[in-house]
Amino acid sequence: MDGILFLVLAVLTSFVSIKLSYYGDVLSKQTKLGSALVGGLLIASVTSLPEFVTSISAVILDNPSLSFGDILGSNMFNIFALAIYNLLFFKRYILSNTKNKFIFEILILLIEYIFILLNLRILTTIILFVLYFLYAFKISKTKCEKEKSNIKEKYPLLKFIIVSIILIILSILLTLQADKLTHTYPHIASSTIGAILLGITTSLPEVVTTYGLIKYKNYDMAIANILGSNIFNFLVLSISDLFNDNSIYNMVDINSKMYLYGGILVTIVLLFSLIKKNKFLSMVLSIIIAFIYLIIWYFQFD
Repeated sequence: MDGILFLVLAVLTSFVSIKLSYYGDVLSKQTKLGSALVGGLLIASVTSLPEFVTSISAVILDNPSLSFGDILGSNMFNIFALAIYNLLFFKRYILSNTKNKFIFEILILLIEYIFILLNLRILTTIILFVLYFLYAFKISKTKCEKEKSNIKEKYPLLKFIIVSIILIILSILLTLQADKLTHTYPHIASSTIGAILLGITTSLPEVVTTYGLIKYKNYDMAIANILGSNIFNFLVLSISDLFNDNSIYNMVDINSKMYLYGGILVTIVLLFSLIKKNKFLSMVLSIIIAFIYLIIWYFQFD
């Protein structure tokens, strides 16, 4: 019964996520908000709220490893999903067909990974806070031109807000149901469960929304959504640390370290793919990202 409820919630979350991507696309084209602001801040924040709920709950329930694994697994899965989309929609060459190279966003992510590895405790938390607000400030100051669109949608902002609220509720229910299922397998490390089951589950709104944006050919917003969600997730990790008696970065076990190093690797590979803008290289690098993710996933159960 729990599994059936989980699947029902997953389907509903997927449907609402597609609607969110539609209204996000309309907002970016009918207003002056632009792809960077809508995708990188608005949609990214909404779709990352499941990670926020899960991480804070895990720390309060004295299971910080679950929180740590959820964030790391979610971030790596997001980039894995982007690589898979690039391969599935190979005729569109998503990663080589964007106006933005996203160098600033990826550098923010790499710096955050490094400080988590260094485990400077409260200083790491402060750095994660500062980097997120630096990112948000930069995105909010990005100048955008109103794009031409044949879509005529009344009150897109209001509809975007309503769909966002519905998605948040569904995401929380989905996350709680996934957490319930994790207790069925107590022999598996919490960090592994967090990285695989919760990491993928809480990433469902991001990856489905990204799929919708790709279908609408809004590639810049799709990538901005993934990178913005990953940056927001690290903000969630820093907030979770404030609720933990000990430093949450001390929860880095062997499984978490694999996702840390893997996250750094796939982020660097993604950076090369976005900078080079080469169609063939983009495909090869996407395969490398997928390979890295699957290898790390395999070793979790080896």
